[in-house]
Amino acid sequence: MCMWRSMYQCHQVQTHIVEQLKFLNINIATKDATSEIHRQSTLQLELEVQQWHLAFCNLVQTQRDYIHSLTGWLRVSLFQFNDDFLTKTKQKSAIYSFCEEWQLALDRVPDKVASEGIKSLLTVIHAVVVQQAEEQKQKKKSEAAFKELEKKVVELRSLECKYGPFSMPKTSVRHRDPVAEKRAKVEILRLKAEEEKTKHEKLVSVMRATTLNNLQMGFPNVFQAMTGFSNVCMQAFESVSNRPKNDDKGNEVKRILP
Repeated sequence: MCMWRSMYQCHQVQTHIVEQLKFLNINIATKDATSEIHRQSTLQLELEVQQWHLAFCNLVQTQRDYIHSLTGWLRVSLFQFNDDFLTKTKQKSAIYSFCEEWQLALDRVPDKVASEGIKSLLTVIHAVVVQQAEEQKQKKKSEAAFKELEKKVVELRSLECKYGPFSMPKTSVRHRDPVAEKRAKVEILRLKAEEEKTKHEKLVSVMRATTLNNLQMGFPNVFQAMTGFSNVCMQAFESVSNRPKNDDKGNEVKRILP
């Protein structure tokens, strides 16, 4: 019972903390790209929530398997192979009745709601991971475009030094102007680089707004679900545990609690 009470108290505190996210003031208009530390932190958070979901499901299933096995074993050992069923059932039914109530309590706990809450948070975090990857991809495209632009600008400066910024080479007029051609190509690359930069800045802004909105919704929801689940478990198991206190077999009941 102490475990469920501790979980309930812990999730209450966590719920209070994450509810303060709605007061978080983040400048979503900033053009600062997501750092590598932020990306790695998001990936680590996704991994931890995956492990949390797995551990939670395993905990509930293991407890259910334990009490189902215990109840089944008691049913067989106390009743099925008992020749003196009528005279001894009353003496042995207290422990069996307790296990049945415990089994029913476990079967009724709303673990699906809590499990889906964790999965919903995981979906939100994965969406952030995907957005950050798209932002990083666009950042690389923008950087590559400016790198190519810089390279062509150097080539243009070289041609201008050779022929002059406006003069035609002293050859036939039918020959094309290499400076003008290079300048036109540089201008096209400049427009492309600016376009890629604008796309990246837009992704940064959208990513920040979406991330903030999703986390402001996702974290409170999951901890509210976990708080409700642990509270139901605490009350249900305390109710089951308190019933045999006045019974002569109360100590035997306590021994089978995990």
